[in-house]
Amino acid sequence: MSSNHGTQQIILDLPSSTLAERTEHANLLLDLEAKKIASTLDVPTLPNQVRDALRDLGEPVRLFGENNATVRDRLRHLLAKIEISKRAAGSTGEETVVDAIAPKKTEEQQHTSTKYTHASPELIAAREHIAVYSLDCARRRLSRERKRRWAGSKRTQTINGGKLGKQARLLQYIIEEELNNGNSTDISNNEQLILGALDELDDTCHKTYETLRNTALEGSQYGGDSRPLSAICTSKLCPYNDWRHQSSLIATGGWSGNIKLWDGSSSALDLLSTKLMAHEDRIMGIAMQPLGTFSSSISNNESSSATSMLATASIDLTGKLWTIKQKEDVRMDTADEEDVQKSKLDDEKYSIEEAAILKGHEARLCSVAFHPSGRYVGTTSFDHTFRLWDVETGGKEILLQDGHWKEVYGIGFHPDGSLVSTTDFGSVVMAWDLRTGKSACNFLGHAKRVICSEFSPNGFQLATAGDDGTIKIWDLRQRKLYASIPAHSGLITQLKFAHDNSKQNGEYLASSSFDGTGKVWSTRDWKMISTLRGHEGKVMGIDVLDGSGSIVTCGYDKTMKIWI
Repeated sequence: MSSNHGTQQIILDLPSSTLAERTEHANLLLDLEAKKIASTLDVPTLPNQVRDALRDLGEPVRLFGENNATVRDRLRHLLAKIEISKRAAGSTGEETVVDAIAPKKTEEQQHTSTKYTHASPELIAAREHIAVYSLDCARRRLSRERKRRWAGSKRTQTINGGKLGKQARLLQYIIEEELNNGNSTDISNNEQLILGALDELDDTCHKTYETLRNTALEGSQYGGDSRPLSAICTSKLCPYNDWRHQSSLIATGGWSGNIKLWDGSSSALDLLSTKLMAHEDRIMGIAMQPLGTFSSSISNNESSSATSMLATASIDLTGKLWTIKQKEDVRMDTADEEDVQKSKLDDEKYSIEEAAILKGHEARLCSVAFHPSGRYVGTTSFDHTFRLWDVETGGKEILLQDGHWKEVYGIGFHPDGSLVSTTDFGSVVMAWDLRTGKSACNFLGHAKRVICSEFSPNGFQLATAGDDGTIKIWDLRQRKLYASIPAHSGLITQLKFAHDNSKQNGEYLASSSFDGTGKVWSTRDWKMISTLRGHEGKVMGIDVLDGSGSIVTCGYDKTMKIWI
């Protein structure tokens, strides 16, 4: 049929079934295209912002069976479809997703607006302080590592024969550092000292592993709390006004909101102090730092009897800082009779006093950790952010960092203080540079939620674990997976490297799990050294007593235990 020959042109309508198939095909293509670009779109983070965005789009706020994460995913998918429709309609594609869910700005407002928030003077000062601190720590750490690596190469060359090759450059670096530090320039003497230090380190590690293989339950405290214990940490404890004689201090937090301090110097685990109702709800994270490691205005303003700083995080939307003080003995010759009687009735040797409230998170807090300098403390929250607080200014917030698209749980600081790692319920691990505020790298590999993260004391690896029962070791230099350990049959609640402040060895890693066990792993070959069995149920936390080789755990069975 042709119009040139006057033939009438007939147009036939497609049957309804064909139209439906075409529509379904077009929707499938739209969904596929939306999935491709959805991950590149920025969407609101907080639940109330997500609800407002859905209302602006005329969509239901929540469908049956949805949680906060799936609601946010649905919003992301809807905004991706809107973006595709705009491009198909001839849009330039430069319009952001925020334009689709926020009122249109005037031309004048668009010219004066900015995408970045200027750092506060406090944050700039904090970054400068962290940069200076981290560079000094990195210099000492890398110098120590060069010596160990050169000594290892020298010993291998002595056994197998051959040339040192590129390892000879390490010795040159070592000699230059010794000269810069004003130490001996005798190369042969330096070589013997370095080789001797490595031999001592290997001998110590061998003895430690033998001890850990024979680790047994040495002490247990039932009644660590009236409800399940959820967090535990350890620190060096210095007696009142005497930093030469140090012992160990253990702090626990539980679902009742109470804090308790225990003496970790013996298997008796004597109770040192109790703080009832420290929080209005469950304590989820706890961390401790000796005050002798930094200068704090809080400690300076308090009595000289303050020995340690404690930080807690709770689901009551607050974190808190506490000072731990040793109580002075009441002198019987000068004290009133009332003071004497009170001293006799009060058996607690230490007190826990509130120093600051960390308030700003819009959802429950999960974890808390001190910066290695002791001057800052970090917290994570279900509001998809982590925050940094200044201890010296009474817990003032200096950094609010978002970037995670699901709830943020774990947090850990690099031993140099330069990096902080955070983990979320979307199986993402992120490392942030505290000196610049930028994201340094991220790691993907976990199958489920990532609950905890811990940097190795050598500064080269990051350990993470979570709901999939595996411990993953990430190489920070190559930014890739270094080792994957099928560690537990349940959720892993906490990871802790052994710390020796004088040598920073980190020769083993301890883990706790919902499968009712704690385990100890060698950091030289990532093989299991021992299994800690004794809790009746979930093990909620684990930590290592520095210098003693002992391990402490707390559990859902309301007990805390020490393993020697």
